[in-house]
Amino acid sequence: MFTVSRALRARHLAVPAALVLLAALVSLAPTPAAAQRDRCADYANGMVAQDQRARQMRCPGWTSHSNYGGHYGWCQQQTPQRVQQAISNWQSRFQACQFAAGGSPAARTDASRCIAYGDEMVRMDRMARQQACRGWTSHSNRNHHIQWCQLQTPERVNGALSDWRRRLRAC
Repeated sequence: MFTVSRALRARHLAVPAALVLLAALVSLAPTPAAAQRDRCADYANGMVAQDQRARQMRCPGWTSHSNYGGHYGWCQQQTPQRVQQAISNWQSRFQACQFAAGGSPAARTDASRCIAYGDEMVRMDRMARQQACRGWTSHSNRNHHIQWCQLQTPERVNGALSDWRRRLRAC
C-alpha cells in the first residue's frame, strides 16, 4: 500500500513539475526579433569569413565584401528563404573557386563547365515551367545543379543535358 501511494504521489507531482518546466522553457525561448538578430549575425560573420578566404585565394570575379554591417543590414531586410538562397549562391561560387584553385587547367575547365551546366538547367527549368510541361521534375536551384555536376564525369553531365533537352523539346 505504501508503494502505491508513493507512486501516485510521484505521478501527481510530475505533472505540475512538467508544466513549470514547460513554462520556464517558453519564457526563455528567443523572440522572433532575437532569432532574426542571431540569424543575421551568423550570416554576416559567415560572409565576412568567406570573403576573406576568397580574396586570399584570389578568386576571379569575386564580388562580395568584408563589411559586416552591410551583410547584417541586408540580411535583416530579407526573408529567411532569401538569405538561405544567397548563402547557397555564394557557397557555390566559392566552391567553384576552390575547385579552380586546384591549379590544373582541367580543374578550371571543369568549374566553368559545371557553371554553364547550372545556368543551362535553370534556363530549361524556367522554360518548362512557362510552358507548363507535365511531368517536369527538374528544379531551378543553380547551385544544386553545379554541385551535382562537380561530382559527375563529363560524359554523365553531357548525357543528362541531352536527356533534359529532349524532355523539354517533347513538352
